[in-house]
Amino acid sequence: MIAETEAYKLLVADEELNRLFNQFRGKEFPGGYKQGIFTYDIPEKPTNMKQKELAPFARIYSTYEAPHEHADDRVIAMEQRITINFWCKNAKQTDQIAKRMDTVLESSGFERYTANEKPRYMDSDIGLLMNVRKYRFFDWGNIEEMKGK
Repeated sequence: MIAETEAYKLLVADEELNRLFNQFRGKEFPGGYKQGIFTYDIPEKPTNMKQKELAPFARIYSTYEAPHEHADDRVIAMEQRITINFWCKNAKQTDQIAKRMDTVLESSGFERYTANEKPRYMDSDIGLLMNVRKYRFFDWGNIEEMKGK
């Protein structure tokens, strides 16, 4: 499993999160992009999708992947970490979106973590509040299959 892909699928499929994004934006995200949620980077060409009037929008990317547990000299679990940055017009939007993201991801096995970092700050390049959420996922693969080997 690829954590950033799974998080993307979960978030774009969530009706409540979609409703919040559309409500705060005042319309659906243009260009055929699902809710303005992107993996790795937000497109700037041929059209810049990182525009103040399109907020909220989000970017999901991987930050860490390594073996987590071993048994009989074999890796039986991988830890994957992702960061989700999302841009909003104000703190009230931030709070509602962050809570919904936590609900969606945590109910599917993601765990939110932080390391005493800034959870949000003003992105002066675009004049929006940029939010930083970090999650990790432990991929145990098919444990029963591994036990049989």
